[in-house]
Amino acid sequence: MIRKLTIICLICLLLTSCVSEQSAKLESKPYSLPTKEQPAEEFIPKRIRLVGIGDSLTKGVGDETNSGGYVGMVTEKLEQQDDIHEVKVENFGVRGYKTRDLLRKLKDEIVTSSIKDADIIVMTIGGNDIMHVVRKNIFSLDFEPFREEQKNYEKRFKDIYNTLREYNSSAVIIYVGLYNPFKYMLPQLPEIDTIIKEWNTATQEIIKNDDKAVFVSVEQIFSNESDERLLYKDEFHPNEIGYSLIADKVYNTLKIEGLDQDLIGRKE
Repeated sequence: MIRKLTIICLICLLLTSCVSEQSAKLESKPYSLPTKEQPAEEFIPKRIRLVGIGDSLTKGVGDETNSGGYVGMVTEKLEQQDDIHEVKVENFGVRGYKTRDLLRKLKDEIVTSSIKDADIIVMTIGGNDIMHVVRKNIFSLDFEPFREEQKNYEKRFKDIYNTLREYNSSAVIIYVGLYNPFKYMLPQLPEIDTIIKEWNTATQEIIKNDDKAVFVSVEQIFSNESDERLLYKDEFHPNEIGYSLIADKVYNTLKIEGLDQDLIGRKE
């Protein structure tokens, strides 16, 4: 009996010793919580700075929904992208501006500062230069005065473009081309279509060698026969539907050219 008790006691001591030794090993084992990996920089949503310059189309005249015209609509599309957190917009479009007016505007310190910080610069200009020729020659319109003014337009546009690049060498520059609003107002002047094409071609030639500048053609939007009204009641500016079609073209061009991803890839 005594022998059995002795054996049981020895077994208990042995088991207690093993448990204590195992506990000691567990207590001494270092343990640290896993650190959460930071997402790669390219996956962090970006803040984009967009600057609008030019005439009443950039200002959004004719958009009765107060969506900001094509500039506001493009902004909304960009902000819907998962990789863009916010688009900060500064719009310096002014109704009635011609190329000479925009050149003066670019000397404004506030405008200059905004352009220097911009990721995207959107621009419409030239429509009022053509309108000026129409008004001066309304009773004797032919190609000559338009082609004479085109030379002046080209020189001023080159100065505008070079000034933008002097201020900012890396921003994406988007120029929205001219369209013919006179097709409805002055249908007896089909020559205007030719003038619009010539001016648009001249503008494309100026920016074609810049891989971060794009010409967005919109003349076809307003030349197609459609039951849907695209012009504002003044028969000159786009209405909200016309602006939405322009915005689609601008945004899709950014996507097709891959310039939206080029913007995302930049450091803030």
